[in-house]
Amino acid sequence: MTPSIAIRRAAPSDGFLVEGLTRRIWTGRVLAESTVFREAPETDAAQITKGGAVILEIDGVPAGSGCWVAVPGPAGLGHWMKVKRIGVLPAFAGQGLGALILQALEEMDREEAKAGAQLAIRRLIDFCARLGYVLAGDVELTTHNPLSPPPTGMRKWFKKT
Repeated sequence: MTPSIAIRRAAPSDGFLVEGLTRRIWTGRVLAESTVFREAPETDAAQITKGGAVILEIDGVPAGSGCWVAVPGPAGLGHWMKVKRIGVLPAFAGQGLGALILQALEEMDREEAKAGAQLAIRRLIDFCARLGYVLAGDVELTTHNPLSPPPTGMRKWFKKT
């Protein structure tokens, strides 16, 4: 039987859910000093309020999430979003579900008339490139971690600014 996959927008009241999912998704996959582990339900709720987030559900059970915050575009042009912490629980990795989460976030971006999306990643660069993201050395971090090497910035334009 094929599982039922749904993606819904997160509300600020989902801060606890997003924080819990994030910890479960990234524990054992990133270093313990990662900024992902500095988040709290309150900070996730604030990010959802200022930007947005989605929850991926499989058969009605939360299995992944992704967030975004508003940022200025390249060279200060236009309004963009910074994609943050897309992930799925390890049991569902490698099934293309991260791409579904990213596409849902991009749709939120377009609805808000943003010019594009950017992200800073340490892995999955080829994956993001296949989804239309290009390398961008000027992407600024919204959460800096001096204990980790700098991530790779990538950007995807939705409309000309």
